[in-house]
Amino acid sequence: MSHLRFRMAACAAVALLAVLLLAHPGPAAAAPPLADPLPPGSSAVVRADGDCLRVRDQPALTAKQLSCVPEGTVVAVLPSTQLADGFRWQLVNVGTLTGWAADTYLKPTTATATSAACVAASAPSAIKPGLSGFIPTKGGAGLLVWGGGTLAGVDNAATSKGCKLSAVWTNRADGELVAFIAGAPDFVNTPWRAAFPDGRLSSGRVLMLVCDPVDSVRAAVAAVPLPAFNAAPPKFVGPAAAPAITAKAAVVIDEASGAILYGKDPHVALPPASLTKIATAIVAIEGTELTSWVASNVDSRTMIGSSVVGLVPGDCFKVSDLLYGLMLPSGNDAALAIARYQAGTDDAFVQQMNTLVARLGLKDSHFTDPDGLGSPQHVMSAYDIAMLARYGMTLSSFKNVVNTPAWTASGGRPLSMLNVNQFLKSYPGADGIKTGFTDEAGSTLAVSATRNGHRVYAVFLNDDNRYTDAKAMMDWAFANHTWP
Repeated sequence: MSHLRFRMAACAAVALLAVLLLAHPGPAAAAPPLADPLPPGSSAVVRADGDCLRVRDQPALTAKQLSCVPEGTVVAVLPSTQLADGFRWQLVNVGTLTGWAADTYLKPTTATATSAACVAASAPSAIKPGLSGFIPTKGGAGLLVWGGGTLAGVDNAATSKGCKLSAVWTNRADGELVAFIAGAPDFVNTPWRAAFPDGRLSSGRVLMLVCDPVDSVRAAVAAVPLPAFNAAPPKFVGPAAAPAITAKAAVVIDEASGAILYGKDPHVALPPASLTKIATAIVAIEGTELTSWVASNVDSRTMIGSSVVGLVPGDCFKVSDLLYGLMLPSGNDAALAIARYQAGTDDAFVQQMNTLVARLGLKDSHFTDPDGLGSPQHVMSAYDIAMLARYGMTLSSFKNVVNTPAWTASGGRPLSMLNVNQFLKSYPGADGIKTGFTDEAGSTLAVSATRNGHRVYAVFLNDDNRYTDAKAMMDWAFANHTWP
C-alpha cells in the first residue's frame, strides 16, 4: 500500500508540475511593470531567459497552449493587446501560427523604423490616400489635400466622386501658384509640366480643384491628356494567315498606332479573372504615394484556393512592394490590401477602377471587385484589356513591375515572390504582362513583346492553350507586318 501511495503521490506531483508549466507564460520570473505596447506591424524576438514562450488561443494563463516558441524566434506583432492574470497579452504571428503571448518576453527587433512608419501612416492624423476635403460636385472650387500620386490620379479620384476637373491650382517649389487647365492648348500648361517634370504630386500637397458637375462616371471625359500614339499602323505583308487559336476571344494590337492586327470577338465582354489586376495596379500607381506604408488587415490564410502573396494581419509593406505581390504571384490578398488602403473600402476602389476605363474611353468593361474573382457583372473585352495594358506600359512603375521575374519585399518581414507569367521567361523580347484563371473565366493571358523597337500586345480569354497561342500569334504578327 505504501508503494502504491508513493506512486500515486509521484503521479500527482508530475501532473501538478505539468499544470504549473502550462499555466506559466514563460520562464520562472515575475513580469516587470508594463511598458508601452509593441506597435502593430512590427517584429519582436522571443527573450525568455533560455526558455520557450508559450503561445495560447486566449489571453489567459489557463487558456489552451498552441505552441511553445523557442528563444530567439522572431514573431510578427498583430494589432491587439489585452490585460489578463497580471500580464499584458499580445496577439502575435509566427509562420502559420497565430495566438496570444505575454509580451514581457518579447523584445523589439531592429524593424522598429518600419513599424513606426506604418503606425504613423495608419494614425487618424496621417494624410490619407486620395483627395481629402470638400469636393465641389455641383461645380465651383474647393481646397483639398492630395495623398500622393499623379495628375491623372487626381483626375480619376475627382471624377469618381462626381467632379469633372476643369482646373487644378497648387504651389510650386518657390511658392508661386501654378495651374493645370483642362482642355487648354499645350503651351498653356507648360509651367505646370516644368514644375512637376516627373508627373507626380507629393503626399500632403494642397490643391484647389475647379470642378464642373458630372452626372455619371461614363459621362466624364479625361481632363488630363492621354499619352499620344501618333504612328501610322503597320502593314500586313503576309504571306501567312493568322494561326488558328482556341481562345474564346482574342486580340493583337500594335502599340504605336493602336491598330488591331488580329481580332476574334475582340469587343465581347467576358470574365477576365486576374487580368483585372492590370486596372488595380494602374489605379494604385496613379493614386497613391508608392513609398507609403500599408498596414495589412487581410489574412491570406482564410483565402483557401486563392492565389496569394501571403499577407497576414499586422503585416507592413510599402505600396510599391504590394504592387509586385499583386502582379507577380497574382496576390488576391495584395489586391484587397491596396484597395482598402487607397479608397477605404473595396466598393470605393472599384468606383475608381470603373472611372479609369471610362477615362480611357474603354466601353466593354465593368468591374465589381479589385482582384478578378468576379461576379456575373464583372467583365472585360480582349480589346479593353490590351488597351489598358498599353496605357499601363506608359507608366514606368507599371512597366518595371510586370517585367520583373522575381522580387523580395522588405517590410515588417521579408516576403519573396516569383512571376507566374511563363511567357515572360520563354519568349524572346517578352516584357509583360499578366496571367489569370478562375473556373468561370478559364485561363486568361495578356502579353507584350518588343522586337526591333516595336511593341505588340496580345490578349487571350478563356484559352486552354494560352501560352502556345500567344507564342504563335506573336511570331505571326512580327513576321507578317512591316512598320513604317
